[in-house]
Amino acid sequence: MWPFVCAILALIGAYCSICWLYENLRTPVSLVLHGIAQLLLPQKPFSEKYGEWAVITGASDGIGKGYAEYLAGRRMNIVLVARNENKLNRVAEEIQRKYSVRTKVVVADFANGEAVYEHLARDLLPRDVGILVNNVGLSYDRGMCMEELPKKLVWDLLTVNVASVTMLCHLLVPAMKQRGRGLIINISSLSAAAPAPYLSVYAAAKVYVRNFSMALREELRPHRVEVQTVLPGFVRTNMTAFVASEYDGKAASKQLVRVDDYVRYAGFTIGKTDRTCGYWWHGLQYAGLKLVPEFVRVFVLQTIYSHLRGTKKNV
Repeated sequence: MWPFVCAILALIGAYCSICWLYENLRTPVSLVLHGIAQLLLPQKPFSEKYGEWAVITGASDGIGKGYAEYLAGRRMNIVLVARNENKLNRVAEEIQRKYSVRTKVVVADFANGEAVYEHLARDLLPRDVGILVNNVGLSYDRGMCMEELPKKLVWDLLTVNVASVTMLCHLLVPAMKQRGRGLIINISSLSAAAPAPYLSVYAAAKVYVRNFSMALREELRPHRVEVQTVLPGFVRTNMTAFVASEYDGKAASKQLVRVDDYVRYAGFTIGKTDRTCGYWWHGLQYAGLKLVPEFVRVFVLQTIYSHLRGTKKNV
């Protein structure tokens, strides 16, 4: 009897190990194989492979600005979308001066809902948009219980984090399918790895982005349009400024990755893998979370965000 039970447990353990290894090694293996292929075979420039223009939302600073500079460095023209016109103009001037590519500034506040997309359609549809980076996002000022959130913030969290990704894909996918090329990069979050108490609405919105992106990838695969899901952990941006200020010099602050470092790694994965955490340390964190049961993951995230309940954002 015991040999039979041991054999069954061994099979279960082997199955779980294979599933975990597949989920967590598929990205690094894909990066290695594509890296070798790049060394051996000539590679098309992004503008030829995907299209002339890259559209980046939330492009005035942080990860969005980092992606804009990275893609401009790959000779793509850049459409910068955000709500702060002055910041956008400064970023556009920097990119033009440094990379000698064309830029277009589009001012849009995604919290305004449906009306924004008519304006975006007029600016984006006439262009050969090859890459769409859905980066715009909105988070909490600190860890909060759901009922503590102002009603407007709840609506904004859903409108900015969920509707923007969905509607911009809805707007630009038809032209990408017709041309038979394109790439959509949707920025989710490491908080999508498990339910996150005290960050419940934001984390749930990022689960939507992850699942939507993975489903859309399969829909667009036959049309040679790629979809990449990015799940970053803590990056030193305006959204995490309250962590940096509250825990300055402590371990939590040191976990914040510089934007330049993050985008250098994340940019390397473009066109090579359909899912990435964007940075090696974030990938290890994701693998660690997936190694334990969900109740442990919930406990870990609850511990992290409960420590941030008393902090104030300082931007």
